[in-house]
Amino acid sequence: MSAASVEAPSMMDEAAHPLNGLLMLLELQRQARRAASTPELRYHIVNQTRRLIAYRQAAFLTLPPSLPGRGRPTLEAVSNIAVLEPDAPFARWLEDAVRAVAARDAGGVEAMAVRIVDPSVLPPAIRGAWGEWGPAQVLWCPLAGPDGKPLAGLWLGRDDPWTEGEILLLGQLAECYGHAWWALSGKRTRRRGLRRLMLPLLVLLGIGGVLSLPVPMSTLAPAEIRSSAPVIVAAPLDGVIERFHVQPNEPVTVGQPLFSFESTVLRSRYEVARKGLTQAEAELLTASQAAFADPQTKARVAQLRAQVELRRAEMALARDLLDRVTVKAERAGLAVFTDVNDWLGKPVTVGERVLTLADPAVPEIDIQVAVGDALVLEEGSKVELYLNVDPLRPVHARLTHASYEAGLSAAGVLSYRVKAALEPARDPAQPPPRIGLRGTAKILGERVPLAFYLFRRPLAMLRQTLGV
Repeated sequence: MSAASVEAPSMMDEAAHPLNGLLMLLELQRQARRAASTPELRYHIVNQTRRLIAYRQAAFLTLPPSLPGRGRPTLEAVSNIAVLEPDAPFARWLEDAVRAVAARDAGGVEAMAVRIVDPSVLPPAIRGAWGEWGPAQVLWCPLAGPDGKPLAGLWLGRDDPWTEGEILLLGQLAECYGHAWWALSGKRTRRRGLRRLMLPLLVLLGIGGVLSLPVPMSTLAPAEIRSSAPVIVAAPLDGVIERFHVQPNEPVTVGQPLFSFESTVLRSRYEVARKGLTQAEAELLTASQAAFADPQTKARVAQLRAQVELRRAEMALARDLLDRVTVKAERAGLAVFTDVNDWLGKPVTVGERVLTLADPAVPEIDIQVAVGDALVLEEGSKVELYLNVDPLRPVHARLTHASYEAGLSAAGVLSYRVKAALEPARDPAQPPPRIGLRGTAKILGERVPLAFYLFRRPLAMLRQTLGV
């Protein structure tokens, strides 16, 4: 009978036929030496060992070289489980238990021996959960390399007690398993792995060097060309705009009419006030003439004189409002507003902004920087504006002001309002950019590593998501 044809014996068969057990031991050792990778060897150890020794569950754990220090065993494989959950309660308890067993025997003769685990000598926390996670009988099999230092271990559990013959067979098998594990994951494998990883390591070093290159920190934000000293033209009274005398972006002069309100109600009010004043003056004159003959009429003169003053004040107010029907320009500039049709027939209130008079000779850049990008808002920072109409020739400027408090922009984004003064053009004949042009402003700051420049936003988003 060949070794390959030997089937897994039971414990009674092994006792009755010891030759079968020896042949199975040799077969398992041969298969372990032929394992081509560590996952294949782990699978063989936890599942194929059952062909020699009966058990309910087997677990394979790697041991850190720092035991009994701060190192912690790592559960690598469990019999009959395809997908391992490393953070499961059983896995955490088993790692703690193996750590206690391995640390207890570290440096002694028993560190290399297959032995039965006694729960009574383990720490209270592990011993208390033994009934939930640990079987009745546990056998610990250290797997050591040629230097005698355990690199891993096999945890075997079942309900029946272990026999001396089983422990002897497992001792022989553990030496083969330890040597096979050392051959696949030991120093020689690590040396070959280092040579294989040399090229990726050099690539990583090159990438690290590139990511450490200093680059100027910058941020992009929407911007618009505006006047540095605009004059806001607001509604001087409550009413409805009837007519515009200028068009958007039209140059105006001082005193030129800009827009007019609907004046029918105001003219009617003025006429009523004027006629009321005329009537009050007539009554005052009549009472003054009759006061010489009638003492009672004389007493009403003062009252009628007050009525005249009241009517005169009402007419003056009506005349003042009527004079404000047509709004005129206080200074020369460009009439900046959206569209005439947006205002015609629209009721406005006192103080509501209608248009702006901008001086085209002194433009500036108005920038809306989102709160998350406000890293380079230092006064004097360089600003490059790429206009939508001419993206290939940037407009150079210097940051002059940044708002202290953020507010909502027209797009509904919480932003800081930043202003930048234009630098003199290189070509004196080139006119300044037209007011109202829009584009993207690039604000430059101090130099930072390229890695910070590229990954700042992903790291910030990751921190906000995970809260770390």
